[in-house]
Amino acid sequence: MSASTDIRLPPGPGSPRRVNGALFLAARIRAFRRWHEQFGDIYFVDIANFGPTVVIRGAELHRKVFTAKANILHAGDNALGRTLGPGSIFSMDEDQHLAERRKLLPPFHGERMRSYESLVEAEANREMDRWPVDEPFPTLKSFNSITLRVILRAVFGAEGKELAELEQIIPPITRYGQMRVASSLLMRDYGRFSPGGRGERLMTRFHEIIRTLIDKHLADPGLADRIDILALMLNSDLQEGRAVDYQATGEELMTILVAGHETTASSLAWNIERITRHPEVLDRLTAEARTDQNEYRLAVINEVLRTRPVIGMTGRSVFAESFELDGWKLPAGTRILCNIRETNVDPSAHPEADRFNPDRYVGKKPDTYSWIPFGGGLRRCLGAAFAQMEMDIVLRTLLRRFDLAATSRPPEGERFKGLAYAPSRGGVAMVRYRDGKPPARLEPQVAAGAR
Repeated sequence: MSASTDIRLPPGPGSPRRVNGALFLAARIRAFRRWHEQFGDIYFVDIANFGPTVVIRGAELHRKVFTAKANILHAGDNALGRTLGPGSIFSMDEDQHLAERRKLLPPFHGERMRSYESLVEAEANREMDRWPVDEPFPTLKSFNSITLRVILRAVFGAEGKELAELEQIIPPITRYGQMRVASSLLMRDYGRFSPGGRGERLMTRFHEIIRTLIDKHLADPGLADRIDILALMLNSDLQEGRAVDYQATGEELMTILVAGHETTASSLAWNIERITRHPEVLDRLTAEARTDQNEYRLAVINEVLRTRPVIGMTGRSVFAESFELDGWKLPAGTRILCNIRETNVDPSAHPEADRFNPDRYVGKKPDTYSWIPFGGGLRRCLGAAFAQMEMDIVLRTLLRRFDLAATSRPPEGERFKGLAYAPSRGGVAMVRYRDGKPPARLEPQVAAGAR
């Protein structure tokens, strides 16, 4: 039997592909949940401007997708990868992806990652110095500022003029990039005043700044001792005898920023939204912050990531002739969307799944396939451990400086910001100084090389 006649697709909604496309853009959470209720853990839907798609939820289905061979399922053919460019790990597959992952992975783990903790604390303190006291305010903007500066310093190794300019141009670049992911047609360059035109000029300036940073790094006699990730990337190229590719290096730096800036900030805002509505959790966190322990704080972070994942889905595409999944045979070109949100609240994997209960992760690591806020397999987010460290240090800094007020306000809804889901009101908080006055504190020493 030929491959074409042997194809077996799961059932799914029979609605027109244009209707499905509109729902995908405007109401995907509700639509996908309703289709799961109707068709179960796996269904087929044809989505305009996206293509034939199989949506799945559940640990076992995700295990099969995440462990599939790299030459069977690809992930590089996606709008984000095309937007970031061929130098981005998001646009790579198979051997190229694996080589890039091996190059980038070491800085995000172990002692190298822990060397960034003092930098994170310094940036958190810098931003929190400006926080209003005894009045409600949305925390998301502040967290965006913290995570942006952490990445620009720890990853880009930027300081001074370059740091200041990147802080100014990155937010609009991010907005235009999100528009491009949503509609490549909208973001074509129709002239200097069009969104596409403005976006192109900003990206040109971004790469000019990156070229300056690379040249400064290469001229630094202490390059081998620097700890910023750009320095580690350049040292790897030099040790392997590779010429430095300025464009590709800039695209990879932008990838790390896109993956770890707004997403981590949104998760921090969700932490505030959740813990202020659970006074018993807030009390335990506050008490722990006065010690050197962080077990409960990490459990809270993991529970927030489970119940309020900022990325709703992760995807693959069938690259081989076909791919068998749960008794169905999917043809080449079929997209597979792993429903992170619905898997994270699967009651068969998470007892009392609707309950916010950080104790489920005290002394226990989350399951690899039923807790997937960072995706899974060889495409799992490279910066997952870095993001969790960053959230840990920021929350610790906050709880040591301030008393955070609990609230009886209704939960905040979700707002899609083009890449991440954030609290609809920005994670509103109200803080007050302990003992009624700002704490006397010493600035932590930032490790050399992240200057």
